[in-house]
Amino acid sequence: MIFAWISVLVLIIYLFWRFPQLRKTWYLPKRNGFVALMYHHVGIVDNPEEEQFPFTIRPEMLERQILFLKANGYTPISLTDLENATRAGRTSIQKPVMLTFDDGYQDNYTHLFPLLKKYNIPALIFLITDRIHSPGYMSWPEIKEMQESGLVRFGSHSCSHRRLRSLKDEEIFQELAESKRLLEEKLNTPVTAFCYPYGAGGFDKRVRPQVFKAGYLFDFSTKKGINPWPWKGKSTLRRAFPRGGETLFDYHLQLTRGQSKL
Repeated sequence: MIFAWISVLVLIIYLFWRFPQLRKTWYLPKRNGFVALMYHHVGIVDNPEEEQFPFTIRPEMLERQILFLKANGYTPISLTDLENATRAGRTSIQKPVMLTFDDGYQDNYTHLFPLLKKYNIPALIFLITDRIHSPGYMSWPEIKEMQESGLVRFGSHSCSHRRLRSLKDEEIFQELAESKRLLEEKLNTPVTAFCYPYGAGGFDKRVRPQVFKAGYLFDFSTKKGINPWPWKGKSTLRRAFPRGGETLFDYHLQLTRGQSKL
């Protein structure tokens, strides 16, 4: 009997290695809850060997994904919706999904923003404050224009995008508090959301309490999955990661399983 089970396990491992398409998560049970989708660049990178390929979603694919959300009953929510639901502990919003974008790349203004306006979709963008106005990143006028549209809220991605768990306590707090202070000063609105640089490997039990000490209400990571709705704050907000080159079937898996492949 044990030999039979070992044989089955070996066969499964072989099939997963031999046929990568089997690694998709279609066989995992569907999960309900709040889906935070993680993006970075919105642009065109055609070579799968390029470093930014998985981090770059083509504008036309993002548009197809937005239409997929609308056609399948999902409710794109804003950071304000998340704040209200969390504070109330209840909400009538069904199938909530949030579009989040890390780093504040300039293509978020040139390629993402027109789609948000076209479909009246909210988004949350996490800014690295030391890189604002740098080549390849958005400028303050662009950021303010997006905020004034009512469609985009901004969160912090730290000052310098260093791995927080590698820093001393005082340096961690500086990264958290100074980025929050600058964003609130420039945008004249509370900054309640923080996203860990380097995601799942960017925080630990020493780092996370400092996020809330600095005054944030929400901490987003790159841990894969779907969150309780409303969110209770017991763990970081997990995110699903639609990658460049994926299909709408992959996107369906991201929305229903929290990941498209193992």
